[in-house]
Amino acid sequence: MLTGALFSAALFGAALALDDPRVKDFLDVRLGPGGQQEEPQASAGEAGSNAPAEARTEAPPAGLEEAEAPLGAPVPPAVGSDSYKFLAVNGDGSPVGYSPCRPLHYVVNDDLAPAGAQQLVSDAITAISAATGITFVYDGTSSEQPSPQRAPYQPEAYGERWAPLLIAWTTPEVAPQLKGKVIGTGGSTHYSYDDGAKTFVTGGLDLDAPQIGAELLNPDGHLYASAVILHELSHVMGLDHVEDPTQLMYPEIGTPQGLSAGDLNGLYELSKAQCRKDL
Repeated sequence: MLTGALFSAALFGAALALDDPRVKDFLDVRLGPGGQQEEPQASAGEAGSNAPAEARTEAPPAGLEEAEAPLGAPVPPAVGSDSYKFLAVNGDGSPVGYSPCRPLHYVVNDDLAPAGAQQLVSDAITAISAATGITFVYDGTSSEQPSPQRAPYQPEAYGERWAPLLIAWTTPEVAPQLKGKVIGTGGSTHYSYDDGAKTFVTGGLDLDAPQIGAELLNPDGHLYASAVILHELSHVMGLDHVEDPTQLMYPEIGTPQGLSAGDLNGLYELSKAQCRKDL
């Protein structure tokens, strides 16, 4: 059986100074446990690239754009650290990640994007690509709205391939998970054959446009916004929260300076995911 599961990552706050009242408010309200939602099961042929296409319901033809070797090489972390945690692991303990042998396509619903925010997204993707070796390909803008039950395969909208990663500037009215002062969520969908290794095939990153727009009006707002996007993209790639407050993946404060040693080591480990011609 070909199965999938959507991991919705928790939200995040970043701070420059703990004695800043605005920062305290920012931190107090942006924490959440994350969650998991099941995708419908879909039948498939035997594992491997020879799985019959007609048996692969709810999934595209296997191996599209899959190369024989990883497309990119991640930058090795300068400092070792074990301050990282994965959202999901396989039976052998290896982390669930994206195949490094195919590009990760993404689209952006930027209808509500605040002024100056587009560069923040592209900068975050550049940083994550360097840390993981994953090649990101921008497929342009999309009118697709975020959904916690987003279908990973949408041939009518995106053709015979896995749907691209959706980065959506949105509101709590459209994305209820952003209610209150939650500023962003991110996660990915994994698929596997039977009890075989799982691999992420697509994901979603939802950003609260009004809140981030308000943050960007502050002198240091771009640091907060950048940290939020980097944090959520790290969830998309497969990192979970950690208890180390010096890491970006710490759920309460994090670091506005960008990815720290633990974050970088975790993302580097995710770069070792296997290639998947069978998905």
